[in-house]
Amino acid sequence: MNEKSVFFPSGGIQLEGLLSNQEALSVKGGVVFCHPHPQFGGDMYNRVIHIAVETAQQEGFSTLRFNFRGVGKSGGSYSEGIGEKEDVSAAIEFLHENLKDLKIPLLLMGYSFGAWTGIPVAIKTHRIKGVVAISPPLEIYDFDFMKDYSGEKWIIVGDRDEWCPAMRLKDWYQKLKEPKSLSLIQGADHFYSYQTHLLVQPLRQFFRSSF
Repeated sequence: MNEKSVFFPSGGIQLEGLLSNQEALSVKGGVVFCHPHPQFGGDMYNRVIHIAVETAQQEGFSTLRFNFRGVGKSGGSYSEGIGEKEDVSAAIEFLHENLKDLKIPLLLMGYSFGAWTGIPVAIKTHRIKGVVAISPPLEIYDFDFMKDYSGEKWIIVGDRDEWCPAMRLKDWYQKLKEPKSLSLIQGADHFYSYQTHLLVQPLRQFFRSSF
């Protein structure tokens, strides 16, 4: 993938990221990617994040994945989701400023903890036109903040995800406003141990339907 190493500010610290810019005439939009829980080994090189970035670039999107504070070469330390939300806001602004056309809309994709920290920030800014939540851990975190969001949203979950069980997912998903889509990945648990490649098709559908 054509990515370059970047650093950008979030409050008084610097965050490490990988930025890819598409050609100005062909770019469809930009996507910010938020990785899973930093205290359980999550970082921007996570294989789910990697394949999502690759798919977005193939579909003509500029991309930014980054390490939350305290991860990799990012400054600061774990902040229980509070400081991480500041990091998401900084990442959105950084990608926006680096796009060749500032009118290009942005999307945000969060995986697990990344969905819980990233999406609440994304739905409050006019820059983000749609979100993807991969494996939102409904058993651990409250995702009611998505119920009133009227933008494009795509939920991707493994049908064996112990942190997003079927009945809880069904009840929560029914309460979400349209437009919305749900993709169940057969045989996948929360970590997509052998099913990462099955994420490509629903991600392509999302990127192609968003604009």
